[in-house]
Order: sequence, then structure tokens, then C-alpha cells
Amino acid sequence: MAVTMRQVAELAGVSLKSVSRVVNGEPNVSDELRHKVTTAIDQLGWQPNALARTLRTGRTETVAVIVPDLRSGWVAALAQALVIEADRRGLRTAIEPCGRDRNRAVQVLTEQSTSFDGAIVVGGIHGEDVSSAGGGPLPVCRIEAFGANGTPTTGGGVGLDLDQAADVVSRHLRALRLTAPVVVGPRLDRPGAFAHALQRALDTAAVLETDAVPSRAEGFRLAARLVEDLDRHDVVVCADDELALGVLAGLRSRGVRVPHQIALCGCGGLEDGRFSSPSLTTLGFPTGEIARIALDDLQRRWEPGSHNRAMTRVGATLIRRESTLGFASAAPLSIGPLSSPRVEGS
Repeated sequence: MAVTMRQVAELAGVSLKSVSRVVNGEPNVSDELRHKVTTAIDQLGWQPNALARTLRTGRTETVAVIVPDLRSGWVAALAQALVIEADRRGLRTAIEPCGRDRNRAVQVLTEQSTSFDGAIVVGGIHGEDVSSAGGGPLPVCRIEAFGANGTPTTGGGVGLDLDQAADVVSRHLRALRLTAPVVVGPRLDRPGAFAHALQRALDTAAVLETDAVPSRAEGFRLAARLVEDLDRHDVVVCADDELALGVLAGLRSRGVRVPHQIALCGCGGLEDGRFSSPSLTTLGFPTGEIARIALDDLQRRWEPGSHNRAMTRVGATLIRRESTLGFASAAPLSIGPLSSPRVEGS
């Protein structure tokens, strides 16, 4: 005999309405209630009838996640965090990589809007910004990077504070007396280019730009140009961990020792950096926290009479490792954060 919602409620010791609220991912559900209900569901193996729920509520329980490019390690990690957080709330996700095709984003937000209850649009720290595409009937939460060019104050969503992130890197390098940085990253005139924020914070005119999608292969290629000016710089700051790991391999292949001859710092918080040799100092935005805030924001938009809220601003944390600090034999290795990520407005 199939397990029913009533059996779930009885095992959890709560009402049917409480089970429904948890299963439908409604906001303002306490962690205790959610734990009771999800534990009972796991024990009984109950599967909600998605079709019946759609007919009853008029919802598909599916969220579109529009990303610029899954080849970016940080964007892929954020997409994974969104999938995990949505699943925890009983929601499904559909990942829609749009590349630089803004028309594709518009299509998802308009022509395919009946397939989704809402959309999360990731502008991303790097690459083409697709966050302003669309304008269709779907509720939309945007995850956007911002810096000196301005900060949206209405419309909700999540803002990644590039200026704060760049300042964290700058303070770390000053503490190590690294005063001649070169910034490596996407072209500065691209929307949300983190390299631009780094250039300002580090007060350097030395920038090595690339038009390519940040990748290890591109970083490896750029390492040849960095070697040509090795005597002019004491640290390379990459706007993407994929670039940084490629630069690291490229420098090593040319006999350049990191950090003895030149230090290296990345951005993205990729787990791979923990296992590189030397391990990579990197800056990371908290993907799990961003996913939680974004889905809270989106679900609030489903409520009748919802109104625009201020954007929630999220800061970054620096993970200090060997590529700037030196190897453990020469200095104590610290992998703790330089500062806790700042979250405002949640």
C-alpha cells in the first residue's frame, strides 16, 4: 500500500498542513519542523505526487537556473549549490546554460515560462552578464556582481561585492609586502569584470587581459607572457581559479618557482586549489549561502502582494595557502579565512 501524507504527518507528530508547507517549500518554516517532516519522509519513503500537486497548486515546483557558462568552475559550483538547496526544499531545477546568447535567456524567461515557477539568473563574476535579459512573466531572482559602477538597491536578488573581495586580496598582499602585482583576467570593459576591481584595489596599471573564457589552457598560455616580465612583478593575481591553476602549471613548466620567484593568488574558491602544488591561495564567495538567499528571495516572490526588496549583498573570504604564504617548511600554513564573508540585507 502506498504511503500517504497523513502517515508522514502522524510519524512526524505534526499536522497535514505542516507537511504540505515543508513539501511545497513555503517560507518561514522552522528548521525543527522541516527536520521532523523530512526525517519522517525519509523513514517512510514517501514520494509526493508531483502531477497532483501541480494541478492543485498551479505550480510546477521547478525553478530555471540560467547561467552564462558551466565551463567556469565557480559558476558550476554555484549551480550545484542551487540544485542541492532547491532539492532540500522539495523543488526541482533545470539548468539552462545560455553562453553569451541573450536571446536564449529571453526565451527561457518568456516562451518557456509555463514550465517553471520562477528563475534564478546568474550574471556571474566573470564572463558575459546575462542578468538583465528577459522581462517576462516569471518571478526572477538575480545573482549579480557589482563594484564601483553602482549597486542596485531595489529588486531584490543577491549582489556579489567585488570591491570588498578585491580589498581583501589587497590587504593580504600588503601584509606580505607584495607590492608589484599583475592582474590576469577577462577584458576590463566586460560587465562585472573582477579584474577591474582588482586593478583598482591593488593600485596597479599592470593588467594582462584575455578575451577567452577563463580556463586552465588559457592560463597556461598566458604564463609565457608573464615569464617575459617576471622581474617587474612579485605576485600574479588571477580573476579566476581556472586561470590561476593554468598559470601555475605554465610557470612550473618554464622553471619558475611559486611562490619563491613570484607569488600567485586566484579567485573562485575551487577545491582543486587545495590539492595543487603549491596549494593555491584563493578568494571565494559562499555558494551555499548564496543559494539559500536566492531561493528565499524567489519563494518570497510567490507570495501574494510581495514587493521589491533591497538586494542582499554578499562578501568574500580569502583562503590563504602556499602560493602566497610559502611552503609549510618555510612558514606556518594557514588555510583559514582572512575575514568572514559579509552578508547584508538577508
